[in-house]
Amino acid sequence: MRSRRQQFAVAAFATVVSSLNPLCVRAADLTGHLQSAIVLPLGGDNHRTVQWFHEVRAAMRQDLGTAQLDAAYEFTVQRGQPESENGTDWLDLQDRLTRDGTVETRHRLDRLRLAWNPVPDVDIDIGRQAVSWATTVYLTPADPFAPFGATDTAREYRRGIDALRMRAYPGELNEIDLVLRPSRLPKQREWSLLGRLLTTRGDWELSAWAGSLYGDAAGAVGSAGDIGDWAVRFEAVARDLDGRRVGRGAIGIDRTFRLSERDLHLALEFQHDGLAASSPTAFPSLLRSNPYRRGELQVLARDVFLLRVAYQLHPLWEVTGLVLRDLNAGATTLAPGFSHSLSEEAVLSGGIVIHRGDRVLEESSPAGKPDYDTTASVHLSLSWYF
Repeated sequence: MRSRRQQFAVAAFATVVSSLNPLCVRAADLTGHLQSAIVLPLGGDNHRTVQWFHEVRAAMRQDLGTAQLDAAYEFTVQRGQPESENGTDWLDLQDRLTRDGTVETRHRLDRLRLAWNPVPDVDIDIGRQAVSWATTVYLTPADPFAPFGATDTAREYRRGIDALRMRAYPGELNEIDLVLRPSRLPKQREWSLLGRLLTTRGDWELSAWAGSLYGDAAGAVGSAGDIGDWAVRFEAVARDLDGRRVGRGAIGIDRTFRLSERDLHLALEFQHDGLAASSPTAFPSLLRSNPYRRGELQVLARDVFLLRVAYQLHPLWEVTGLVLRDLNAGATTLAPGFSHSLSEEAVLSGGIVIHRGDRVLEESSPAGKPDYDTTASVHLSLSWYF
C-alpha cells in the first residue's frame, strides 16, 4: 500500500498537470534531463561494491499572464548508500517507492512554484523553489538555503526548498529579497525569516542579510569584486546558537588565464566554520547535531583550504583538478577529473576521488603517531538534456 507521503506527491503532481487544459499543455515549455553515474570504490572493505545512479528529471514552465507555474519531477533508481528518510522539507513531495537489498527507487517534486508579478519590479514566489545567497563559489557558509557540497561534481540543479519569497528591485542594480521558509526535523517544526539587501558600488557587489534562521538570530555580509585581474569574493555570518555565538566565513580569489590559446581557470578559497569540528574526535557529536541534519555544513572540518583548476584542452574537452585540505586534522581530498561534450545536449564526465585522513585517534596510535587511511574511487557520469 502506498504511504501517505507517496500518495501526496503523486496527487500533487497530477493536480498540477491536470489543472492545465490541453491547449496550455501544448504551449508549456517542457524540458528534461537524464543522468547516469557509476562509482567504483578502489579501496577499503567495500572495494568490490559498485554503486550506480540513474535519474530522469522532467520540468515544465507555463506562463499564466502575470503569473508563471514551474514544476520539476525526478525519478531515481540507485544502488549504494540509501538516502536518509529524515528530510527537512515542509511539504511531503518526495518518497521512497521500493527497496530491494541495496537497490532503491525514489521520486520527488523538486520544483512546484507559482511565481507572480503583481506590479513592475516586484516578484512573489510560493512553493518549492531554488534560492541561493552565496557570494563565494565552492565554500559558501553564508548561504542559508541548501548549499552544494564543496566537492559536488553534479551542480546542474540546486535542491529546491519550500518557501514564500518576495523580491523588489528599487533600482537597476539593487535588490530587496525576503524569504519565509518553514522546515522540519524529526521531532520539531522550524521557521526561518530572512531579509537580504544587495547593491553595487563601482565594480563591487555588496550584500547583507539578517533575521531568524531556524529560530536563531543571524546576520551575514558578503562582497564580490575585482582587484587587478583577480576576482575577490568574501562572505561571513554570525549566529546565536544554543546560547553561544558562532562565526562562519569564507574568502576566495579566482582568475582565468590564457595558456596556449586555451582558458585556464584557477580558484582558491579558505573557510573557517564555527559549526564544524575542530578535530576528528568531535565528528560523532557533529553528525548528531541539528545543523548537520539540516544540511548546513558543506565539510565537517572547521578550517579548510580549497584549490580548483580547470583547463580547456579542446573546445570539447576540459580537465579539472580539486584539492580540499583539512587544516585541523591534516586530511586531504584529491579529485582530478574531465568533461567531454559529446553533443550540444550530452556531456560525459568522470574522474578519481582520493581521500587520505585520520583512521585512528592520535592518542591510541603507536608512539603517538596518527594512523592514516587512504581510500579512492572512480566515477563516470553521462548527462543528456532533452
